[in-house]
Amino acid sequence: MAESNGVKVLPHREDVEKAILGALLLRNQAYEEISSIINAGDFYSRTHQIIYAAIADLIESKNVTADVIVLNDYLLKNGTLEKAGGAGYISSLTDNDILLSNITSYAEILKELSQRRQLYNLSSNLIIDSFDQSKPISETIDGGAVDLEKLIDNAYLGSADSYSISDMVMQVYQRIYDKSVDPSLEDDDKVPTGFDFLDQYTSGGLSPEDYVIIAARPSIGKTAFAVSMMLNMLKKNKRVAFFSLEMPSRQIITRMLSIHSTIPARSLQKCNLVGDQYDMLLKSSGTLFDYPMYIVDVPNISLMDLRSKARMLKREKSIDVIVIDYIGLISLTNVRADMPNHEKVSIVSKGLKSLARELKIPIVVLCQVNRDSEEKTPILSNLRDSGSIEQDADVVCFIHRKRILSETDREKNIKNGKSSLQATKIIVAKNRNGETGEFFVGYINETTCFANLASQIGFEFIDPSSDSSGKKSKS
Repeated sequence: MAESNGVKVLPHREDVEKAILGALLLRNQAYEEISSIINAGDFYSRTHQIIYAAIADLIESKNVTADVIVLNDYLLKNGTLEKAGGAGYISSLTDNDILLSNITSYAEILKELSQRRQLYNLSSNLIIDSFDQSKPISETIDGGAVDLEKLIDNAYLGSADSYSISDMVMQVYQRIYDKSVDPSLEDDDKVPTGFDFLDQYTSGGLSPEDYVIIAARPSIGKTAFAVSMMLNMLKKNKRVAFFSLEMPSRQIITRMLSIHSTIPARSLQKCNLVGDQYDMLLKSSGTLFDYPMYIVDVPNISLMDLRSKARMLKREKSIDVIVIDYIGLISLTNVRADMPNHEKVSIVSKGLKSLARELKIPIVVLCQVNRDSEEKTPILSNLRDSGSIEQDADVVCFIHRKRILSETDREKNIKNGKSSLQATKIIVAKNRNGETGEFFVGYINETTCFANLASQIGFEFIDPSSDSSGKKSKS
């Protein structure tokens, strides 16, 4: 940073600023070349900011040639001529030796200097905020991260060619062609859920930037479904981050070991192993040990903290998908005490959707449904404190099964091939990029997990609305 009479001066180049303004006054067509690179705020001098803004308004809005005389008249009528240095100063801008063909290079120099000043100001504000103990440190860190991301994005905007449809068309065409020639090819950017029919509904798996809601009534198996799905993803070499806000990480690992080893969860919880279960547990522990999975076990985490940790995991561990259990346990900082809960959930939902777009990975979020849907087939309006959840989500799936089976149900359930396996309906209620519908998976009570069924027919689905006489719908 330069110094003037002992005072530090932020990075800037007065000669570059004058050269750009002079070049514009001599050739207005140059405005098209540089307007996508710089704006008035990129000039260090307030005088030059006023002049550039006036030239831009004359060219864009007034559609007139902005020469020295027209510019002086414009500034005079707007009462800003003196602030712009006066008529004499404006005339002097075209007196310098200016290479008109170099104006794009001048603009790029100006932009870099502007970004250096922005970075300095951002850092200075962070230093000041770090001493402000009345503000939560998480809010300061998150705000700084957002501002820095904006600065990074602005620094790498690229040329206008970056927005051309041509590259995108070729990418989509190539993907369609490759898949048509070899249907077995998997999309590298897709994250398969491991549930065959759900992957069919989502054309091979969850897509980057997808915001996915998995919803159900309490104790129906939202976490079990999420854990089963994550294990499927890990087996496909996907890197998974799990935000467990309701259940301690130790319990999550126990569930994963039970599913992978097929040892009943109750046996692991009671540490009551028999026979070859010790070897089965050791083998499964070794497999899980090597999986690229990261568990954030923070109850009542704030949205800001969640976003910060998600960015860190994406940056340092290149995660492919985030799963959150569940949306109702994500808190907000600095909100008014009387804010209705549905408004809070709406803010969280929009924040998670934005995070999926920012990180360019799918985010799967568990959600409860209202109690008025108890024993009924859930629909989108049943999402608890839905706010904007229904609107924000790209995919919404409901898990639907009977919570407690009667003895009659258990006896009839043996037809499914295993007394502890219960046919469960998965309802794809919203699918922004595909069809909606429903399919069945099996819930295995012993290991609290979900698995694909060998067939979608030939078993009995015990509807939650069935009565004690055993009336139920048949698949």
